[in-house]
Amino acid sequence: METLKILITDGHALFQDDVSLDVFDPFGTVTWRSRTHPNDLQQLPADTDIIITNKYVIGQRELDHFPKLRLIAVSATGYNCVDTVACRSRGISVCNVPAYGTHSVAQHALALLLHFSNRVALHAGSVESGAWSRNADWCYTLTPIREWHGKTLGIIGMGRIGACLAGMAEALGMQVIYHHTRDLGMPGRAFVDLHTLAANSDVISLHCPLTPQTRHIVNASFLGWMKREGVIINTSRGPLIDNEALADALRSGKIAGALLDVLDTEPPPADHPLIGCPNAIITPHIAWISREARGRIIDTLRAILTGWNEGNLKYVVNLEDNNVK
Repeated sequence: METLKILITDGHALFQDDVSLDVFDPFGTVTWRSRTHPNDLQQLPADTDIIITNKYVIGQRELDHFPKLRLIAVSATGYNCVDTVACRSRGISVCNVPAYGTHSVAQHALALLLHFSNRVALHAGSVESGAWSRNADWCYTLTPIREWHGKTLGIIGMGRIGACLAGMAEALGMQVIYHHTRDLGMPGRAFVDLHTLAANSDVISLHCPLTPQTRHIVNASFLGWMKREGVIINTSRGPLIDNEALADALRSGKIAGALLDVLDTEPPPADHPLIGCPNAIITPHIAWISREARGRIIDTLRAILTGWNEGNLKYVVNLEDNNVK
């Protein structure tokens, strides 16, 4: 088996205390970096054969620095951090990790929704503070409680994650409608246009990729079509939403809530327009990060490296070029 020189550019999120840092040692010499800033390029070993990256951007400048580079493995499904066109021209394979977080991301979207409707932490905290012991009645609420049975969930992007969330919502008794690139003919789930989805959904969840067509798909017009009691969830990509339009909709009460795990800039500036907005619940891009999901990423990366050594490379995203292995 060929001994490879492997560079991990930004392993801090993937490799936590529950994942060993030596999982790739059998494949060669590993240079591990928790984080890599663009200005750190000259510090990176130029004789690297394989790069494993997550968010670290690899463009023409980076490719020039690594003349021996033959493979880039992105430890995520999205690979927009890599200039795949430049890689094709240089005969460098680019692989990704598909479908690792389907259930974790769908579960987080559902967790955001149930947090919004039931406010378990808020009420549990009040009990811990002694509020129930001091209360004159046998029960009390600090916020209204909503039931999702019989309500409508609208999904934009009915891929693996969207379909997984749809099943979870149906288990709650919700009706599911969806907008996608085409009608998938899904029994019990109506394919509708964006206006119909926005106007008829009690909850809208985004699960589409970021493309020029989907950037700001949730804008002032879309938000104007929504119900005043409507809630929007985004566990996909931050730029799918027009920040200013959503902030205005929340502050003016045009919609009831925004439940977000992603923002357009990460980490966000302290004055980000959505941080601190009324009824905006924001988590720090953690939908993907369950131990189980990260385990699947590691397993897939291991399979990619094994495939490279055996001449059967898996999960290649730039197969169009005949010079790519």
